[in-house]
Amino acid sequence: MDSKRDGIIAELRNNEEEIITFYKDLDSVQLDMTVYAEDDSWTMQQVLAHFITIERSMHWLFKNILAGGPGSPEDFDFERFNRTQPRKLDGLSLNELFEKFRSVRRETIAIVAGMEDQDLDREGRHAFHGHGKLERFIVWAYEHAGLHLDDMRKKLLEFSNE
Repeated sequence: MDSKRDGIIAELRNNEEEIITFYKDLDSVQLDMTVYAEDDSWTMQQVLAHFITIERSMHWLFKNILAGGPGSPEDFDFERFNRTQPRKLDGLSLNELFEKFRSVRRETIAIVAGMEDQDLDREGRHAFHGHGKLERFIVWAYEHAGLHLDDMRKKLLEFSNE
């Protein structure tokens, strides 16, 4: 019987390929389209940078909870993190972002592969979700990316209908 970890790893890999395929189909105009126009707007390309920076930060969280730690500090400001970190990758090409994303995702998969299924039941704090199980926080890596992909697809549809 497959383990929970195997299922999570398969989902992480599938999501990785879905993201790369999505971005490879975009042209330069689409990459520069604003997806979120709130306070600190993000382009399609900056959303990919967000995937990289947020998932990389989750590695610390996963390892902390696995080591018996409490997880994210109470005062971690994820909104500030999201405003500042993706922009640090603004100068990178799409291929460089692909390389970074694949590297970060490989590390996420390696962390999960090194766990036992019972580790997924460890509890800690996530900056966005609050208190919960490690499994929920790991699954959020691909669920979160999927939500952004849905938003970007909607934006492309709106653009094509203009």
